[in-house]
Amino acid sequence: MTTPLHEGLEEHFKSLEIFLNAQESVFEPELRPMVREVLAHPGKRLRPLLVFASGAGGPPSDALVRGAGIVELVHLATLVHDDVLDGADQRHGADTPNRTHGAHAAVLFGDALFAHALVLAAEHRTPELCGIVARASREVCSGEVCQTFSRGQDELSLADYYRHIRLKTAELFEAACFTGALLAEHPPVHIEACRTFGRHLGIAYQIYDDLIDLLQDDAKAGKTLGTDAASGKLTLPMLLERDRQGPAFLSKLRQGHDPRTIISPETWRESFRLLDAEIAAAETALLAIEGSPSPYFLLRLTSFLRLAAARLSP
Repeated sequence: MTTPLHEGLEEHFKSLEIFLNAQESVFEPELRPMVREVLAHPGKRLRPLLVFASGAGGPPSDALVRGAGIVELVHLATLVHDDVLDGADQRHGADTPNRTHGAHAAVLFGDALFAHALVLAAEHRTPELCGIVARASREVCSGEVCQTFSRGQDELSLADYYRHIRLKTAELFEAACFTGALLAEHPPVHIEACRTFGRHLGIAYQIYDDLIDLLQDDAKAGKTLGTDAASGKLTLPMLLERDRQGPAFLSKLRQGHDPRTIISPETWRESFRLLDAEIAAAETALLAIEGSPSPYFLLRLTSFLRLAAARLSP
């Protein structure tokens, strides 16, 4: 039986929820219901967990809680925008702002969340935090733009795929780890180990999320799935199968064939192998700080991801 992800950090997350809920009053009255909606269905709060785990070693300081809250607001903004781009109606089993309030309002609401995160970062006593958050916000948005432009591009390379997921997902994972280690005033070797862990975990997590889109149903996942192939977005299994089969595979995709029925067992195995390679790289990064409290919490995430991936069946 695995250890719950948040065990030992309960006070940290209690303080985080208080901080996040307090942000509602900063927004205009018309936006406050939208803030409540996105905060009411929190998911696993993985990015705050990365902040707290990378900064582990004591009670939840105000600085660490604020940093975790800022990172989570950036993440929530990306989800709001993602759901508009994907035309998704559900996330965490609830209606998305895209469905409830329409795409125009949802896009602007996502912008407001990004901006508020930057305001909070600029007001923080650690000046480097604003740069971390601003860069991560830029890279996440850039990654989404790159991925949007790549839709329907049959010649998309594996290198481009990895670049896109590094930008849209891994950058924020890395920023979360950087934030936690920095605000806890850990030494440079600790900061670098956590950043590297976050980068590889983020790549692994996006590969896993792309596999979910192909292999799981909406009800089990709690969000709208099947949007990648339908929108012309080529993810890892589709790119590997394209390279194996050639143009015939892409023709079948365009004709509406279920990717699960036309992707070979060899490609599924290779996809899961590449996912595990990123998880292993994340774990290796923590060897530099073996014995500190951070790996105790961070390695739960790699264990969780391995188990979750093992439950997916092609």
